[in-house]
Amino acid sequence: MGSNELLRLLRRAGARIVTDRGKGGHVMVLLADRKTFVPTGSGELRPGTLRAIPRDLAVSLDDLRRK
Repeated sequence: MGSNELLRLLRRAGARIVTDRGKGGHVMVLLADRKTFVPTGSGELRPGTLRAIPRDLAVSLDDLRRK
């Protein structure tokens, strides 16, 4: 899964994407009272990164795909 697809799923789940609060090729994602950073480079996200981002936001990747 690429970062664009993940950001689309997060937006659909109600997350707010803050593009001016990341360093380099990253954006900040806010969901409820949690935050994390998502890399926006091209290509696929690494498996560990893809697991860590939903964990930081206290949602599961499966829940994001269902919404």
